[in-house]
Amino acid sequence: MPGMRTSSSSKFAALAILLACTGGWAQAQQRPIAPVSGSSAAAPAQVTTADPGAGRDNATDGADPLFDALTCRSGPEVARLLPRLRRDYPNDFIQTERQYSDPPMDLYRLEIPVQAWGQQSDAIVITANRVLMVVDGSADEVARTLEASLSASEAAPLSGPLDDQHALVLYTEERPGLQQRVLIGCEYRMPDLSLLDDPEDAWRKPPAP
Repeated sequence: MPGMRTSSSSKFAALAILLACTGGWAQAQQRPIAPVSGSSAAAPAQVTTADPGAGRDNATDGADPLFDALTCRSGPEVARLLPRLRRDYPNDFIQTERQYSDPPMDLYRLEIPVQAWGQQSDAIVITANRVLMVVDGSADEVARTLEASLSASEAAPLSGPLDDQHALVLYTEERPGLQQRVLIGCEYRMPDLSLLDDPEDAWRKPPAP
C-alpha cells in the first residue's frame, strides 16, 4: 500500500507508545495511543499467533470489511460497518454473544477466526469507535508478538495509515467474559461516529419523548 513503508525505528517508537497505554477500558480511554503518521483475557494463556494455514485468509483481501476495520484501513465508510458485517458475515454478526454497558460494547463470535496484527481470534468486540480482536495472553506477550510482526511487515504492512483519524489500541479488559484477555485493534476518531448504531437496532435507542 503506497505511503506505508516506514523504518523499524519508527515502528518500534509507535509500539513503545502503545505499550504505555495497556490497561483497562478506563485507562485506555484516558490515554489513547497517539496517532502515528505513515506507520503502518481467564488465566494467562499462550499467545495464539496467526497460522498461515489456518483461519480466514484476510491479508490479501482488501474488500473484507472486518479485516479493514481491525487494521485501520477503513475510512468514513466505517460508519456503516455493522450492516456490512451482517451482509458479509451472516452467521457471525446477526446475534451478539454478549453485550456490555458503561460504556456499551458488543462481543461477537466468528465461525472462522480472523487474522490481523500477528494474531488470530474468533472473538470480536465492537464499541462506539473501536473494532477489536480478543486474544489470549498478557498485554506484554501480545505486544511482543505485534512488535515481531511489525518488524517483518515492511513489504506487506499490517495496517493502514495511522493518522489523526486512526489509532492502534491494545489493552486488557476485566469485564465478565474478557478477564485477563487482551483487546487489540483500531480506534476511529471521527466526529459523531457510533459503530454500534444500525437502523435495524432501533431497540437500542430510548423512545422519543
